[in-house]
Amino acid sequence: MTAIPNHQVRLTFTDFVLDPADPDVMRKVVELRADVLTFAEGAVTLWLEGTEVGTFPVGYLSAVELPSASPPDSRAYAVEEIRKQYGNAYQRWSEEDEKLLLERRAAGDSIEALAERFARQPSAIRSRLDKLGVEETSVNHSSAINPPF
Repeated sequence: MTAIPNHQVRLTFTDFVLDPADPDVMRKVVELRADVLTFAEGAVTLWLEGTEVGTFPVGYLSAVELPSASPPDSRAYAVEEIRKQYGNAYQRWSEEDEKLLLERRAAGDSIEALAERFARQPSAIRSRLDKLGVEETSVNHSSAINPPF
């Protein structure tokens, strides 16, 4: 894991990759705002304040350009500090955890309950649900009252 200032990171690839901002576009250079890079399972993942902003295969990566050093930001935080409260912060999601996340959300678990269960920040839970195609309105709330029409 590499902590970096909260600035634009420029990734250059040897082949075209999907642009995380527009899945209909392929690019050889991608720029994203990120404050942490993690490397696992042959991929580099960029994070911004605990939320995944992009994952790319390391095999196609030819350069990572980080912003020039600047004075520390008073809002900067350390991953280690966040992991004191959220032990799985910045860790990749397993298929089993994604399946359980979808099951528990469909059962009506709140974002806060899911954050506690998975030891992740609420923003990371929302981001993963969004990435898995779950909309807030699609959650099954068994106690919801149906309108009379």
